[in-house]
Amino acid sequence: MAEEREDGTAVKPAFRLDRWIPYRMFLVASSTAELLASYYGPRYGLSQASWRILAIAGGRPGLSSKEICHAGALDQFAVSRGIAQLVSLGFARRNAGAGDRRFSAVELTADGYKVLEEIVSIGQAMEARILESLSEGEHETLHAMLDRIEDACAGAVARGWQAVVTDVKSGT
Repeated sequence: MAEEREDGTAVKPAFRLDRWIPYRMFLVASSTAELLASYYGPRYGLSQASWRILAIAGGRPGLSSKEICHAGALDQFAVSRGIAQLVSLGFARRNAGAGDRRFSAVELTADGYKVLEEIVSIGQAMEARILESLSEGEHETLHAMLDRIEDACAGAVARGWQAVVTDVKSGT
């Protein structure tokens, strides 16, 4: 609802970043990531990108760096540095592709899986603390809502920002 100035003209309310859903989701993700990084960073010397790569490679061994970029929403530079860090720490290895030496598949070592298991257990405990305020039914509802939000986001991204601007201008 717009407020009015003394002269009767409307004052449009300011955008409220703290009420914008994408920003609120970012804050939860960011603060959780920072808290987890405060554990694995000092303990294992991992960057946030390396941790993400460790988790991706642990769940899907044999991915290429390009596939890791896509799966982890990381750029190629961050993935290259992260893989190099994991290899130097002994947590991962690169396996050259048989048909193309430029291709390499990333797999965790036994030590990498041990580290992953430890960090995941802490991450899951953090998630449990975050979700304690919700009932089991609300957990399911949240997951269903996030599935729909992710799908809608992917659709908007696929259409591009130009389509979003066109929609805004046309009032749809």
